[in-house]
Amino acid sequence: MKKIIIFLAVFLFANPLFIINEYRSAVGLNSLEDNPSLDFAAKLHAKYMFKNNEFSHYEKKYGYRFAGVTPADRAMSCGYPSRFVIENISKGEKSYKESVKDLFSAIYHRLAFLNFNINEIGYYRLNDIYVYDMGNKYISEACDNLEKFNSGFAGLCRDKNKIIPKEVYIANMQNNPKVVFWPYNGMKNTPPVFYDEIPDPLPDYGVCGYPVSISFNPYYYKNKKIQLITFTLYKGKMPVNDVKIITSETDENHMLKKTDFVLFPLQRLEYGAKYNVEADFVIDGKIKSYKWSFEVEDKYIPVINVIGNKGKYYIKPNITYLIYFKPLNKNDKLSDLKYEFRRGLTINKIGYKDANTLYLNISGKNNKKLKIYTKNRRITLIIKD
Repeated sequence: MKKIIIFLAVFLFANPLFIINEYRSAVGLNSLEDNPSLDFAAKLHAKYMFKNNEFSHYEKKYGYRFAGVTPADRAMSCGYPSRFVIENISKGEKSYKESVKDLFSAIYHRLAFLNFNINEIGYYRLNDIYVYDMGNKYISEACDNLEKFNSGFAGLCRDKNKIIPKEVYIANMQNNPKVVFWPYNGMKNTPPVFYDEIPDPLPDYGVCGYPVSISFNPYYYKNKKIQLITFTLYKGKMPVNDVKIITSETDENHMLKKTDFVLFPLQRLEYGAKYNVEADFVIDGKIKSYKWSFEVEDKYIPVINVIGNKGKYYIKPNITYLIYFKPLNKNDKLSDLKYEFRRGLTINKIGYKDANTLYLNISGKNNKKLKIYTKNRRITLIIKD
């Protein structure tokens, strides 16, 4: 019986639908169901990107294994009746769990997974390429319905002129919470950092802290005037001043809705720290305030903090360390990793944890040295048992 339980647990955590629904459930959103047509569309796009060595939501008609220019085109070519399709893609991760985690750190992709109006999904992995296509089954069913409607929304079905009743379009949204925070209140193991996203919400910064977002449900707030007054992040009781707030009016990529508000800490968050958030709005002339908190993941292995471009550090043998290189500027990332050592020292493992952090485990006699070089850094690690 124990073997069955262990296998089931491993299966669930390897299943992206379980992971995404766990995240959505944490903020009160409805769960997503698997849809075979969306699965097939995700599979075709993953194969297209792999075969053509491309990474984009759009396919070129002359590309090998072309399945449709847009996510909606591909879904409809696989039998999906609706054009209402939202797609997330990622590349380079080792598992679905890692892929979903990375996409939640990327603000536009996070908001796609936390969309108030989706209830079904298809997904596929090919090597390190991941594709997720999301839709709305109520809209799809209405698109398949032969009944004609005189009022509602057009442009959502294969036949762009077909009208979908308003009550169908809003059915999923009206059963979801009025507002969603991420990281959510009480969230633990929050990642400390955000790096890259396409399109890039912070083109002037190569690295920053994990973004904090507030999203209002369009069903309740689409026609309301929402004015942000304050949006503040605190580490404990101390305000984090080095931040950038992005709204629909200041978003360079025009991806945020007027119901979305995002705070980017411009420095990565501190491991193990507790952060508090306070936000004040005026909504249709009335003040509305929100307060919540979250905790950043803690590292149960030692961390060496490298400040500046050189230094000497003592480490114990046969213990795994994280070596965090504090960025020298807003675009600083590790590159061109090289190292040298002499006989008597063994590297058990070394690699990138993230773009500013290495993981390392070495063994050897006391005072043996490992020199690590990157494009802008030079440090020496000395074994001291």
